[in-house]
Amino acid sequence: MSGFLDKFISVRAQYGLVVLACIAAVYLSGNFVFGRVVTGFTGNYVLPSIAWVALALGVIYLLPRGRPEARGRHRKLFCWVAFLSAAALILALYAAGLLDGLGRSPYDHSFRGILINIFYLGSMIIGMEISRAWLINYLFKKRPVLGIGLVTLIFTMFAFSPGRLLGFETMLDGAEFAGNTFLPAFSESMLTTYLAFLGGALPAIIYQGTLHAYQWFSPVLPDLNWIMHALIGTFVPVFSMVMVHQLHRSEVQRIRSREKESPVGWVASSALSVVMIWFAVGVFSIYPNVIVSGSMEPEISIGDIVIVRSIEPEQVEEGDVIQFREIEQDIRINHRVIEIEEDERGKPLFTTKGDANQSPDSDPVLAEQVMGRVEHVVPGVGWVTIMLRSPASEG
Repeated sequence: MSGFLDKFISVRAQYGLVVLACIAAVYLSGNFVFGRVVTGFTGNYVLPSIAWVALALGVIYLLPRGRPEARGRHRKLFCWVAFLSAAALILALYAAGLLDGLGRSPYDHSFRGILINIFYLGSMIIGMEISRAWLINYLFKKRPVLGIGLVTLIFTMFAFSPGRLLGFETMLDGAEFAGNTFLPAFSESMLTTYLAFLGGALPAIIYQGTLHAYQWFSPVLPDLNWIMHALIGTFVPVFSMVMVHQLHRSEVQRIRSREKESPVGWVASSALSVVMIWFAVGVFSIYPNVIVSGSMEPEISIGDIVIVRSIEPEQVEEGDVIQFREIEQDIRINHRVIEIEEDERGKPLFTTKGDANQSPDSDPVLAEQVMGRVEHVVPGVGWVTIMLRSPASEG
């Protein structure tokens, strides 16, 4: 039988089949044996952790190694990028949670519960990401594009129980699962796989570890409707992946041109650019902007970040702080509405004023100039953006 396999399947593929079989065995054991046949603390926590650790050790010590795409200090960069990409997603979810609502975490936050979950999650993430990195950097070394697609799909499927995949009663249940669960998991898996391709297992562990730590250990979690969660959870990882790819390309070009620069400045600027992607593109109906003038002091000061929700002009009420585009200078302004009238078209016409200004703005704001309403203010954290001269709001 061994000779038959050797004839038709390469050694590289044989190793890959073994790893996939081991991952599948751990997955199936976790869903049908651990916690069901073997119950209690041992079945739910100890045996799954041992299985993932054994898988990780087997991949490290028994299989040939595959080298990540990046080299040297370039590889270390992606550890920072992985953390900042996870932080960008968490910030986006919390920003949406400030608007849609927050809820208490369902997980155990006692000291004993935290220790157990750290051990359980840590072993699972390490085993899974070491396996992922091996698959993409050894099995699919010669076909990375195909490998990223297949590995992403494989590890996405491992994120759900078989019952979850087959238990839809209506089309709406299937659509909700696809949007709220599958697509965000696929996007996260794709970014994780790309990080593993570039930097090996460590960036993938950092990215997934940060996300799982937020989900399991934060006492308060965003309570979002499934549509909002689907939008944020799907597209923020995609945006981060685009930025990671651009960082990789730019660094490869720098290496080829042999430009020398400070490692500290190189890491800092590259890492900050990943954070800035969320501030630059925004997330659908919710987006942040940095304040660079003091016209709304003391409520909104220079260097604050305002969280703006896109709304229809008819939803604006007197006293709201709205963001509108000043047409002549093409800038965004955040001022308070002090009076609402109607123009000759029957649409709202707003008189606005900065809280720190002595008089109202000279020109009324038309309905089509309204971009959104300021919902929350995050004090002081926009100074880095100002120093980097990123897009901002005048006031």
